[in-house]
Amino acid sequence: MNRFLRNKDIISQKNLNEVTIIGAGGVGSCLILSAAIMGFKKIHLWDFDELEEHNLSTTMYPESFLGLSKTKAAKELVKYFGCPTEIIEHQQWGPLDPLSPCVMMAPDNMEIRKIVWRTWTRQRNRKVLVDGRMGALSMEVITCDYLNDNYINTWKPSSEIEDEPCTAKHTIFTANIVSGIMLSQAFNVLHKRSYHSYIWKSLAPYMSKEEGLVLPINMEKTSDKETETQTSVSESESTPVVWSTKSR
Repeated sequence: MNRFLRNKDIISQKNLNEVTIIGAGGVGSCLILSAAIMGFKKIHLWDFDELEEHNLSTTMYPESFLGLSKTKAAKELVKYFGCPTEIIEHQQWGPLDPLSPCVMMAPDNMEIRKIVWRTWTRQRNRKVLVDGRMGALSMEVITCDYLNDNYINTWKPSSEIEDEPCTAKHTIFTANIVSGIMLSQAFNVLHKRSYHSYIWKSLAPYMSKEEGLVLPINMEKTSDKETETQTSVSESESTPVVWSTKSR
């Protein structure tokens, strides 16, 4: 298709079947649109909130979408750009709800992130999970695949993270950067490319830290027994995170 002519030798459309995206706010709105333009065929989108005026400076939604649910706004936005992606709207996600093999999340608290991650680890068909966290001028991106999962060592409860004032939580440029990195991380895993499991960036001034380089040879699935050993995590044995953005 001419639609994907400029990247058809980089991005294999056969790898972009279905993705679950949790959170359709600042990061989510950028992520959903980019994933649709990239070529994902189906997006299961979870968010219970409505688009309000204060969201306009930190999301991709136009003013005419005010009052719509964020999932509906995202669906209309994708339609406006002419993407054939199927957007399936859902409300608040719970641990009994299904997840796709590919999951990307940007909810507004740490507790739901942990529940999503734990549910994803129990799926035998899991491929990649990417968690994007942001403050107004800083960000973290954590990536897990079937065999490589250090997620719990990057997690801490919301109560231990200093909350920023409501007038200094988000910027549209940070949301765009986070969503771009998240999508590139999913691309790397799905196309069996190297990636870093932990990425931290500050924009004021610009600084970057990447840890946990995963090479393609380590991403091949071996036996189920070996896989379960490598991916199982015990909270009692985990160590607390030593880095985190102040705002999710």
